Amino acid sequence: MTAGLGLFFTTDGHGWTRMDTDLGLICVYPCPSVVELNPAVTEVLRETFSISSPEGILEPGQDLVKTAIITGANGFIGSHVACRLLAQGWTVHALGRGNEAGRWEDRVFAAMRQVGSSDEFRGSLFCHEVSLSAPELNLDALFQSVSPVSEATLFLLAGDTRFRPSNPEVQRRVNVQAPVKLVGALQGRIVRVIHVSTAYVAGKRAQLIRESELDCGQDFWNSYEKSKFDAEVALTALCREQAIPLVIVRPSIIINDRKSGRASTFTHLNAMVEVVSRIQEYYGILDGQVVSKTIRLAADPQASPNLAAVDSIVPPLLQIAGSAAAPGKVFHLCHPHPQPNQEVMSLICEAFQVKDRLALEFVADIPKPMSHTEEMIFRSLKVYAPYLNSRCEFDVSNSRSIVRDYDSFFTPLDVPCLRKVIAFQREHRNIP
Repeated sequence: MTAGLGLFFTTDGHGWTRMDTDLGLICVYPCPSVVELNPAVTEVLRETFSISSPEGILEPGQDLVKTAIITGANGFIGSHVACRLLAQGWTVHALGRGNEAGRWEDRVFAAMRQVGSSDEFRGSLFCHEVSLSAPELNLDALFQSVSPVSEATLFLLAGDTRFRPSNPEVQRRVNVQAPVKLVGALQGRIVRVIHVSTAYVAGKRAQLIRESELDCGQDFWNSYEKSKFDAEVALTALCREQAIPLVIVRPSIIINDRKSGRASTFTHLNAMVEVVSRIQEYYGILDGQVVSKTIRLAADPQASPNLAAVDSIVPPLLQIAGSAAAPGKVFHLCHPHPQPNQEVMSLICEAFQVKDRLALEFVADIPKPMSHTEEMIFRSLKVYAPYLNSRCEFDVSNSRSIVRDYDSFFTPLDVPCLRKVIAFQREHRNIP
């Protein structure tokens, strides 16, 4: 026996070079280019020594270049995920389509610049025009970039999050059919699927919601919840059939970035802030002025909507996505200690400098006739009411088992953070 492992590869596509290591046999593995050397080495060692992951053969800091395929890279979560992966040295392929506002590539880079990313990662980010809701997916450009030995991870982050879409069937195509078709089309090119669902696949259930639970015969508040439920069922069946490792993460209510106050969409927190902002406008008062009139708010003061900042969600998500213990499990990405409505509204009033000057009364129901202000508040919060009044408690045992100090990623809302949200909201006025 020869005491060495001979790996043959080419650096220019023509000549062959031998690299010997101190392993106990000879293997010959042709690689079309040096770019594919690392995956090739990994595959040889995996087949020879039954090593299941690069962590078993590489020293710390010597990870292989990893590849991610992402849907929704221009979205609120997706742009954060893409930026962090690029910063960690991943190659990212973003799938989506342009619109009347610009090309897909322009939309992705615009979203990432808002998150704080510069253009330094352009060489590692590839944007592919793909209509995910089309009957047939055109993935030719992606297939040219991502070979079967790339060991890509698929992040399913795109979604139609509207509670009341004008066409629910279009929402189903985006949330259910598109991810299933994509996983099927990428069979043999992906080694793991990370599906971002929602904790509210629990629907109208209350009390403790366990990560292992899905179908408990529950009803749903809206078509969005039902579509995400159906997507989990379909993807679980498909990935089991195709032997593709699947990780499901379920964020709760994702709200504004804590550092900047930014949100790319109108969030539940923005709706609560908007209530106080509109009261100010209606009465023509400034920050710090007094409104003596009592204003009734149809909300449960002790209910605790599970609000989680986007920059609290993403780091644990990526830790879970890369864990060898994650496939086959579901993970709630929820705030472990959500604050009750009464506390949140009190903090918002303090951020506006009207605490103890604006009389808000929480009531179960507001009998008609309502005041003009109360009607405005009712309209602003109506679509969010099931979540604002939710008394669900989300189990996070699986998340805590993988993410060290999981709870530390989730800080309570405070006045400085809310003032950033208010400033951002005033600058980018976005009233639903």
